[in-house]
Amino acid sequence: MHVFPKPVLHSPVSINNAGIVEMTAPIHNLHQFISLLEEQGELSRIRVEAGPILEIAAITDRVCKQPDGGRALLFEKPTGKRFPVATNLFGSLRRVCLALGVDSLDRLTERMTALLALAPELDVSRLDRQIGALPEFSRFTPVTGHDADLVAMETPDSGRFPFLQSWPGDGAREGHPRYITLPQVFTVAPDGGSPNCGMYRCQVRGPRELAVCWSPGSGAGRHFEAYRSRGEPMPLAICLGGAPAALFSATMPLPGDLDEMTFAGFLRNAPLALAACRSVPLRVPVGCEVVMEGYADPLETVMEGPFGNHTGFYAPAAPAALVRVVAISHRADAVIPATLVGPPPMEDCWMARAWERLLLGFLRRLAPAVAEIRFPPEWVFHQSAIISLENPNPGMVREIAGVLWHTPWFGAARMLVFVDADTGPMDLSRAAWRGINLADAGLDLIRDESGTRVALDVTGSRLSRPPVAMDGAIAEQVARRWREYGI
Repeated sequence: MHVFPKPVLHSPVSINNAGIVEMTAPIHNLHQFISLLEEQGELSRIRVEAGPILEIAAITDRVCKQPDGGRALLFEKPTGKRFPVATNLFGSLRRVCLALGVDSLDRLTERMTALLALAPELDVSRLDRQIGALPEFSRFTPVTGHDADLVAMETPDSGRFPFLQSWPGDGAREGHPRYITLPQVFTVAPDGGSPNCGMYRCQVRGPRELAVCWSPGSGAGRHFEAYRSRGEPMPLAICLGGAPAALFSATMPLPGDLDEMTFAGFLRNAPLALAACRSVPLRVPVGCEVVMEGYADPLETVMEGPFGNHTGFYAPAAPAALVRVVAISHRADAVIPATLVGPPPMEDCWMARAWERLLLGFLRRLAPAVAEIRFPPEWVFHQSAIISLENPNPGMVREIAGVLWHTPWFGAARMLVFVDADTGPMDLSRAAWRGINLADAGLDLIRDESGTRVALDVTGSRLSRPPVAMDGAIAEQVARRWREYGI
């Protein structure tokens, strides 16, 4: 059985001289986080054998579907492998808070709001430079460190790790079903600038070959095109584990070239320490479980997929970058983190709540009438949201939708539903109730110029009828006497 360090429980948050809520006692690595989860009753150990091919995913899927997200799972004996697997690590609201060191995710909104207040004027087109120039942000620039816990494999072999096959058809095109599903992929531009860390699925094709699936407009995608134009292979590093804040930062659609590792420092209220890789000119966080180093071939792609995803269907096989691994380092007691992607609710739905809270800080600055935002689990992967407005008036939804469609966060939003801030709980059920009762397809259904994006105004701002509401005094009386009723 793996022995994990005694957890460092988080202290209460504090407020610094700039008025920003700060988090204390950050988590530094996966072992420390697993210890914290176990201490808090948030972890289940599976001590019997469980297979990395489909079985671990099936168990995780069943746990993820529990109303509160279930517990994190530590599979101590993956069949045929010596390294344990951890899944559903961030699959509940409480565990996301523990990972980021906050008592409530609303702290993230408070911190982002206070940070953006230090910028005199926001310009979405250069938001990355505006934030990066703020001393209250740049003080979290990573520092140089050294990782003494990593041991280099004499002969790199990804087959020694229990990477998962999640769905029966994964990788069926060319017979490579196993994927690294929770990686942090590090790249830089050819001149060494604009460091990027993103989460891109990695198909295991052999002991020293991976297919890495990034989109053309992503940070790694832009870097790869720059290397391709020079005819040079692109160095990259794939990290597993480390500080949870780094993983969250890698998943977030940060503006422009804002450095993910500095942002991770902002999230955890402490700079990350980065160490130089062994064989590629990159730096990665200290405290990782596994670091895989290699080069993406600029002249060769492979067919990756199919891959089961959140739509409930397989993403079709498509060309992906071929990465040749030249070095692998790992902790002697490494734990392999993995996630399962599929029909919601899933772990990534809970992780998205952290970005939702940060994004609210941006939105309130860009459009002060915005009161709240919710990403329904069924919609979150398409940038679609329910947004509430303070004191909405006719025309406000059209104006704000136009602003949001021109931001990087809602450029591909299939549906934005706007409600009145007084509507009550912002969930899909209530939005659907208001939508079917209040919306006029001719007036309240707003399309952008491309016809591919839709906003729905269900604020009720055009209606002259008063809304139904319980008498306030009676409601208070009922609350006081509730025990008397014997219900």
